[in-house]
Amino acid sequence: MASHSSAFLLLLTLLAISFFKPSQSAGIATYWGQNSGEGSLTDTCATGNYQFVNVAFLTTFGDGQTPVLNLAGHCDPASTCSSLSSEIKSCQDQGVKVFLSLGGQNGRYILSSPENAQEVSDYLWNNFLGGQSNSRPLGDAVLDGIDFDIETGTGQFWDNLAKALAAHSSEKKVYLSAAPQCPIPDANLDAAIKTGLFDYVWVQFYNNGQCEYGANADALLARWNEWTQVNSPQIFLGVPAATEAAGSGYIPPDVLTSQVLPKIKGSPKYGGVMLWNRFYDKQNGYSDAIKGSAAGIAIYWGQRIDEGTLADACATGNYQIVNIAFLNTFGNGQTPVLNLEGHCDPDSTCSDLASDIQACQSQGVKVFLSLGGYVGTYSLSSPENAQEVSDYLWDNFLGGQSNSRPFGDAVLDGIDFDIESPGEFWDDLATALAAYSSPKKVYLSAAPSCYTPDPNLDAAIKTGLFDYVWVQFYNDENCQYGENADALLGRWNKWTSETNSPEIFLGLPAATAGANGGYIPPDVLTSQVLPEIKRSPKYGGVMLWN
Repeated sequence: MASHSSAFLLLLTLLAISFFKPSQSAGIATYWGQNSGEGSLTDTCATGNYQFVNVAFLTTFGDGQTPVLNLAGHCDPASTCSSLSSEIKSCQDQGVKVFLSLGGQNGRYILSSPENAQEVSDYLWNNFLGGQSNSRPLGDAVLDGIDFDIETGTGQFWDNLAKALAAHSSEKKVYLSAAPQCPIPDANLDAAIKTGLFDYVWVQFYNNGQCEYGANADALLARWNEWTQVNSPQIFLGVPAATEAAGSGYIPPDVLTSQVLPKIKGSPKYGGVMLWNRFYDKQNGYSDAIKGSAAGIAIYWGQRIDEGTLADACATGNYQIVNIAFLNTFGNGQTPVLNLEGHCDPDSTCSDLASDIQACQSQGVKVFLSLGGYVGTYSLSSPENAQEVSDYLWDNFLGGQSNSRPFGDAVLDGIDFDIESPGEFWDDLATALAAYSSPKKVYLSAAPSCYTPDPNLDAAIKTGLFDYVWVQFYNDENCQYGENADALLGRWNKWTSETNSPEIFLGLPAATAGANGGYIPPDVLTSQVLPEIKRSPKYGGVMLWN
């Protein structure tokens, strides 16, 4: 990474970029299909507000019944809804995942046996997912997944259905989501959720006085903490998008962003917000009011004394992840050295940063330690040395124990690999760090140069252990933005198609002085570049240096 930037231009750019916080793992899900006044599916996705849209509902199925799709006047399923195919594809081209929602409050659905669950799974696969049928209700569009909004019945065999659908993921990933009520365990979905097969669980924190927002958020927060213990990687806060959308549980947007989200975003399982539903959101503008708080940007902090405190950086609300940069001397028998450019003196202590780190985490910001950088003396001499460095990082910055923790009792969320010097065994370091993810998840990120394969990090990235890869699309005219975005987009497509990581970020300098090439003015980024790269399902967001 470059080591200097213009504070003035950085400020201007951050102010501009704060208006387009990307929708990524922390985003907004909504339900579409239950009111013809909500507009088209295409228009819904074109708002840019949603990461997921659940097409609601398949209301009749199971136990030998002929399946019935109820889209409340958007189309006549008895004839065909194939006209929605192009709209679904349009959403997916913009990076929005589209699911079919099963059930709903009013429906005739039941599973009578494990065998019947398999039959329903086969029907869903062949008619809505990656299979084939002569009677696909939504035409040739292939949905991304299935949502379980199961609110009636016995609660039996939904775990069998989840397992049967997940088995198809060997052919094409089938995402699974669930929408349980906020009392835990959910009467209908508990066994299914316990399978651990659900990628997303958006909990309905409404219509239940014991766990919704009322005079304050206490009941909601207590139950949220219970839900974040379930076996699913991402939990969403489900709320009504208007007072009319539910019997109770509405949270005004300003209260959500100021009182609720800062508390729940501290959980590493926080995924975002689910809104019921698109019609009420369109009427009330709820997603417009909260989208900046539900998503974020990755940033590097620590290389300019005039950049402000870490607490101030997180308090902007602009960032989902902050990388503390850098641990730039380590490995091969060297005494590790932390270089924070005057923010503190690591030879003495940087333990004063503990409260800043904890303040960031309490606001839902993940804080990583970045290894390496453009200037440093770091290397690994063997797999055994990689294990030694991993043990040092665990004991001194992560969940272990040491008498000399540079950041005091703060426990960082992960480790970032910004390796810009030749060397090997970084794959061994990633493997060793990932082994510590029980009992506390250790997030891993990498910051390769845009030319692929990266000469230093290729073997490490190929392990598939990195949760985030923010590619530096700067300082390399072969793949950075120049007179146009052609070179950048070509290399972006290569990164997203060949990289075994769930989320790829577009790494950019935050000002012209932030790098020696590759700066993209914010208006150009939002109008020309982001619309193209967000089409990839691996699009994670934007990383800014610095």
